[in-house]
Amino acid sequence: MNEQMTPFAATLSDADMKDIGAYFSAQKSLGSEIKIDNAKIESGKAIAARNHCGSCHLPTYAGQNHVPRVAGLQFDYLVAQLRGFKSGARPDIDGTMASAAQPLSENDIIDIAGYLASLKQ
Repeated sequence: MNEQMTPFAATLSDADMKDIGAYFSAQKSLGSEIKIDNAKIESGKAIAARNHCGSCHLPTYAGQNHVPRVAGLQFDYLVAQLRGFKSGARPDIDGTMASAAQPLSENDIIDIAGYLASLKQ
C-alpha cells in the first residue's frame, strides 16, 4: 500500500485502471540516470537469468499482461520494491515476487536493480 496513491486509486473504476495501465505501458523508458559499474550490471544480469526473472517479465524485461515492465525503471525504485518483496512489506498478487525475492542477498538486489535500471526500452 502506498499512502499517497491509495486514496486516489480507491476511486478508480476497472476501466480507469486499464486505461492508465495502457497509457503507462505505451511509454518508452528513458533508463536510469545513475552510473552503474559494468561488473555490477553483468552480475545483475547473471542473477536475473539464474532466477528466471525473464520467464514472467519476458527476456527483454518489457513485461506482459499483469506482469510489469521492469527494464529501465529507476534504480532506487527497483531496490525498494525488491527489498519490500523480500521483507513482505510489498504485497503482490500471487506471492510469486515474494518467493522470488526470498533467496536474494542485499548485494543481489543491488546488482539486479542496477542491471534492470541500465536497460533502455
